[in-house]
Amino acid sequence: MLRAFVAAARFQSFSKAAESLNVSTGSISKAIAKLETCMQTRVLLRTTRSVFLTDAARPYFVTCSRLLEELDEANRRISQEREFDGGSLRLVIHPTLMSGEFARLLRHYRRIAPHIRLAIAVEEGPVNLYGGRFDLAMLPSHLVEQSTVIRRTLLRSMSILVASPAYIAEYGLPQCAADLAGHFLLVQHGARGKRPGVVELDEEGSKVAIAPISSMEGDEVLLRAAAMSGIGIALLPDTMVREDILARHLVQLLPGSTGSSGSVEVCLFYPHRELLPARLRNFVDCCIDFFRTATDSPDETQCLEQVR
Repeated sequence: MLRAFVAAARFQSFSKAAESLNVSTGSISKAIAKLETCMQTRVLLRTTRSVFLTDAARPYFVTCSRLLEELDEANRRISQEREFDGGSLRLVIHPTLMSGEFARLLRHYRRIAPHIRLAIAVEEGPVNLYGGRFDLAMLPSHLVEQSTVIRRTLLRSMSILVASPAYIAEYGLPQCAADLAGHFLLVQHGARGKRPGVVELDEEGSKVAIAPISSMEGDEVLLRAAAMSGIGIALLPDTMVREDILARHLVQLLPGSTGSSGSVEVCLFYPHRELLPARLRNFVDCCIDFFRTATDSPDETQCLEQVR
């Protein structure tokens, strides 16, 4: 109604107003009649040749024109926010992803979307994507609370045993999972079994309970740093330490032994499939292509012979 009123008053013609709004002349006439009924005031005087504002409607026309201009500007801004090369993107990731591989993903994304304001949070706990804090999440599948969000699997990760060459040189190589009882173990929160002081592993398909002489619990970032420093043997996601192994900063121990919980599925989560802003859609596509390429690449491993 307001657009019909402003256009008719501006062009002083129903037909020209209809043309400017791409509607029929009858639609303009009905909209004006409805507006006048709602306001209980005549806003336009009609003759056979032209249309004029009533004196009472002149201030109203100025106000409506200003409001519609502000609304159009707001529409332009929100449309621009949906564009690929502008706006912000708030991402939450799990510590498991803090690796050189994630750094390469970020460098690649920043090259193709240099004007996006990227804000990344690293969190271990559950995330609510409808809470307004984050646009997307890259987390293990069990850490996103909503069943209605969109989920795309990026990778699967096993927990493996690693230690620094310095630690191995000083304390020796364990030959089987039972030997770990005599070592300093670095384990994630929740990796212990139901019994206090016991760490559960899977060795060649069999469950093994280890009661290490010494141990330290912490998150993955802390344990990786501790392992790199030569403090002990860490149980960490292979995706997190893969490049450390290739660079010989860490060595994988007992390749047949892994964390008892099996593989962890790391997924990309986002709240909507439809009407997803272009900047978010581009990031989703970038992640999926990046991790698909990484998965398709030949798997490289660094064996114990490197430190023997």
